[in-house]
Amino acid sequence: MQSDSTARGVASSSLRSAREAKGMSLRATAHLSGIDPGHLSKVERGEKQLSIEALYRLATVVDLDELAAQLKPLLPRAVA
Repeated sequence: MQSDSTARGVASSSLRSAREAKGMSLRATAHLSGIDPGHLSKVERGEKQLSIEALYRLATVVDLDELAAQLKPLLPRAVA
């Protein structure tokens, strides 16, 4: 079983990989998802975490449709 830090590192690198695969800069991705660029950088390095709402916005921006679909039921109705 993976530790929290290992799982966070895998998720973080997946987010970075998805962003880079779309050819998006960190700043553009942060802007489109409403996340501070410095915070997103730390998330991608596994140093910080995102709220469910911010992760959902990020997943939609980088086209991680399966992740967004899994997160959508967890969002407050006003956000979804």
